[in-house]
Amino acid sequence: MYIVFICTNSSKLCQLYKNRLQEYTKRLGLPSPVYQTTNEGFQHALRFRSTILVDGLSYTSIDTFLQRKTAEQYASRVALDELTRVVHGFSLSLIQDTIFCKSILNEYAVKMDLEMPTYTTIQPGGVLPVFVSNLLFNGATYTSELAKSKKEAEQLVARAVIQSIMGILSKYFLTNCSSIY
Repeated sequence: MYIVFICTNSSKLCQLYKNRLQEYTKRLGLPSPVYQTTNEGFQHALRFRSTILVDGLSYTSIDTFLQRKTAEQYASRVALDELTRVVHGFSLSLIQDTIFCKSILNEYAVKMDLEMPTYTTIQPGGVLPVFVSNLLFNGATYTSELAKSKKEAEQLVARAVIQSIMGILSKYFLTNCSSIY
């Protein structure tokens, strides 16, 4: 089942889905989307439905539309929503295991053209050897939980940043769009 999103804030935002999908596939290194739009109406009453092929999968607008561009925008929204859901789900499973978190964050910084993360790790005095890492990323500072090693502290703080970014992106989509089933 696909969810079609209707924007509540601005019609200009709705017009960006095709562009966003193009940028998203480019960032993921996928081939450009291919649009197939058909007329399901009559000559005097055109009704367009669009299907998009992305990386071997097809995504189709649920409804038909009076304008070809509108059908393509809605199909783009369906594809973008599904692709981000799949990637988001995959990302959640990856960040549960902190081993990859520093690498994921570094790759994100490179792809988004941001400054690389800066780690500062300390070992507070005490009986047990524990470490705490601070991370400066995109103008914000994050602090890890206590860890048994320097490496673990850095992975934990990287995971906290990734979770923060994913939360911000989820809030953005929820704030700007409402869903219709």
